[in-house]
Amino acid sequence: MQKVTSKRVPVDWLDLLREMGLSPLAHAHIVIIYLPNKDKDGKEFDVEPWETEALKLQGRLFRGATSYPSRGSYRQSDETGEVTDEGVMIERTRMVVSFVAEKDFNQEAIKAVGAFMRRFKKQTRQDSVALVIDGEMYYL
Repeated sequence: MQKVTSKRVPVDWLDLLREMGLSPLAHAHIVIIYLPNKDKDGKEFDVEPWETEALKLQGRLFRGATSYPSRGSYRQSDETGEVTDEGVMIERTRMVVSFVAEKDFNQEAIKAVGAFMRRFKKQTRQDSVALVIDGEMYYL
């Protein structure tokens, strides 16, 4: 078994964690898809089937995924591009997160995630959708 060390946990904590039977998971990237439950006009829809599909997709591509319910806000612009108080929409967003090994982080996987996001955007009438890779947010 390959010994994995952590880049973020102080060395003196690693022994304590190992004594507890815990060890870090080797991963190189974190991928998060955001799935809001409202369309661009504020109309709610059932996001659960999309969440399930994203979990299955990321599980297959990245060897696992976990989803989290969250609340978020989305800034809508008026015809002049200004955001007003009325332009902020509160949504119940699902976040689907994967910790990804370097060998699973490839062009085919990212293209598959992109295709899913394009379909979600179109079929649920989103103004934009977000993907986070290693802490950087990308919009479609």
